[in-house]
Order: sequence, then structure tokens, then C-alpha cells
Amino acid sequence: MKETLEITKKDVEKLIELRKKDTILNHLWNVFSRDLRPAGEINRNEIKVWNQNLWNATFYPIFKFEFDTNNHLVNITDKLNPIGKILIGIFVIGFLYFVFPKNPTEFNYIGNWPLIAFITAFALVFVLVARMIYRFEKRNQLDEIFELLDMEIEEKKAEKEWSTKNILIRLFTYPFCLFLIGLNLFLIIPNGGYIVAIGIFGFVGFYLISDMRMIFKK
Repeated sequence: MKETLEITKKDVEKLIELRKKDTILNHLWNVFSRDLRPAGEINRNEIKVWNQNLWNATFYPIFKFEFDTNNHLVNITDKLNPIGKILIGIFVIGFLYFVFPKNPTEFNYIGNWPLIAFITAFALVFVLVARMIYRFEKRNQLDEIFELLDMEIEEKKAEKEWSTKNILIRLFTYPFCLFLIGLNLFLIIPNGGYIVAIGIFGFVGFYLISDMRMIFKK
């Protein structure tokens, strides 16, 4: 296995099959074209690499490889791609639009607290799902990158899927998913809201399947 300082810029360039600039338009095209080839941008002292797959076309990470003056790898960082950030922003702003009315002074906040709580909880669950997908994809892609580069890295203690933090998150998200399923079955579907029901079932199913994959990965 190679140490980090033995990894050169040429080694990292081999990870890229399609050279692109790290721009919003390129990532937007990446989402719609479903081009699954590893793409990246090569600069003087850094290389950015990203790759989407059929399961995760939106919340994929961008890895930045930084090099010293001798073109040896010294650091790897990651960030969410801009389309994923924009999508989260759109959803959060959209939820806020439904929560806060055009005339705040005339709105009955106390009388409408169930609606406010529901929309706020739905927005929070969406952000948690996006974070979970990103974390899962980042871990998978990093493992693959380390294997391709034959890198020797310090073993970091992996976050336990049943840590206190993750248990608290699931204590909130799982009952909320059950609530959404009940809302579909007893209110939305009987009143003819089939499109909304399909969207909610899709959202809940995607979250539960993603979480199960996280739990049973190891």
C-alpha cells in the first residue's frame, strides 16, 4: 500500500474519465444526462473528482485532492455538489413559504400549529435524508478511491449506526414516517389526493430503504 505522500498528481488524474469544470451548469447536465463516468477538473495544485450513480444522482460528493509543490498528495476534502445544495435550499424555502403566510399579522399561528409542525418536521426529515445519502455515498466512494490509488490510510473509527445520535434521529424520523403513511391511508387517498400520496410514499420508501442500506452495509 502507498502512503499519502507517495500518491502523485498523475495517479489521481487516472481517476477521471471525463474532464469537466466544477460549475453549476455542468453538474446540472450531469444530473439529467446520467453520465456515470467519473468526471473531474484538473488545476495546478488541486484536482476535483466527482461521480454519480443510478441510486444517487443528486446528493453526490465532490472530492478535492490537494498537492504540494512536488505534485504529491497532501490532503483530501469533500463537499456536496452545487445541485444538491440548491435542491435542499429550494425545499427549505418552499416549506418556509407554506409555513409563513403573506399576511403574518393576520395569520392564526396557534390555530394552525399542526400544519406548521407538520411542514417543519417534513423539511427537517428531508434535510436529514439528504445528509444521510451524502454521508453514505461519500464513504462508499472514498473506499473505492483508496482502493484504486492503493493508498495506506490511518484507520478512523467508523461512526456506529446505532450510536446515541443516530438512535435519536431514528426515534424522530421513523415515527414521522409512520405518521405520513397513516396520513396517506386515512386522509389523503380517501380524499382523492393520489399524486400527493405517491410522492409521500416515494419519499418515505426512499428514506427507509436508504437507512436500511446504511445499517446493513457492514
